[in-house]
Amino acid sequence: MRPYLRHFVFHPPHQEGYLPKVEIFETLTKGRDGVQYILKLEFSVPKLLYGNSLQEIVEGDKETVFLRLKSCLANVGITIEIRDISEARVSGVHFCKNELLPTTIRMQEILNELELVDISKVVDITRTKFKKGGGVLNVYWGVIEQCFYEKVSDALRPKNKRSDKGRIDYEREIIKRCNLQDCEVFRYEYRVKKTQTVMREINAVLGREPKTFVSFSDLFTPGLFKKMILKSWRGLIQRPENQLALIGSKDNLGLFLHILAQAKKLPKQHSMNRALISYGLARAIRDHGAKEVRRAIFSIWDTDHTERLTQKIEAAVELIRGLPYSNGIVFIDKAFERFAPMTLDILHSASNLPDIKNQPL
Repeated sequence: MRPYLRHFVFHPPHQEGYLPKVEIFETLTKGRDGVQYILKLEFSVPKLLYGNSLQEIVEGDKETVFLRLKSCLANVGITIEIRDISEARVSGVHFCKNELLPTTIRMQEILNELELVDISKVVDITRTKFKKGGGVLNVYWGVIEQCFYEKVSDALRPKNKRSDKGRIDYEREIIKRCNLQDCEVFRYEYRVKKTQTVMREINAVLGREPKTFVSFSDLFTPGLFKKMILKSWRGLIQRPENQLALIGSKDNLGLFLHILAQAKKLPKQHSMNRALISYGLARAIRDHGAKEVRRAIFSIWDTDHTERLTQKIEAAVELIRGLPYSNGIVFIDKAFERFAPMTLDILHSASNLPDIKNQPL
């Protein structure tokens, strides 16, 4: 956004309905011979449509969302046309997905496993734990963030301790009406910040030029949300070091025998060494996390040839082929593949979710 002369933040009187955060920027025109006003809106589309973010929207809701936003703003004296809403440029977007967890899978276990992953030397992984269970896991990498938390318990916390800082009165009513107090909803948010990053990420999926502006209407392109969620999720769990971190089996002997059996299929030269190194790396990363293992190794040996460790990790991944991810990771991956929108009917049937079994990597 170009430099502005004045900045206004809209503070409407309290009302029952959901209202976006509204900011207005007064700027000079390109010819610098007048002023113009830029309207910036920040809002949750599910809350705009349903009053809560447990339920999820679909691509077919586009026109309804446009009309609701126009009406919502008109109620507080802001007039805007549907065309302007549709063509508005997107400067940040959170791709979100909710999944009800079966009773055999706990959110705490999934967060414990995801805490072991790594992305690069610059990534920052933070875990916030709460006294009464649950927590939030944030994976930061520049202007992109991946956030994981349990939606129901988060909604029941005080505002200053929630991940969702907005008004959620109706969301709590939904939790009570659907008897979700003892259920867990896995919440994944892929948060893309800054206009340039939004263009790069979304245009890559849409097959367009990287510098093409992304409009609000573009976000309702069929299949876009599913592709963004799957791409970001699998980009995390399918990294070689993270495959080792997320091995489901805790049977150390079984892991050792599997690696030996796979190594036996290789040419005999150095196959035993490769097997032993792979087992050591797999155990260390699974038990202590990929980032911690890298940190420990490079605190003793120099970092001039980090690619050597990367090669050994990739070799270890080849020898664990066929071993399963954990139940929780498998469940989330399959759910994201189905990508069924969360509806009131699904929320009402929360206690009837089936169990799942391990699936291979």
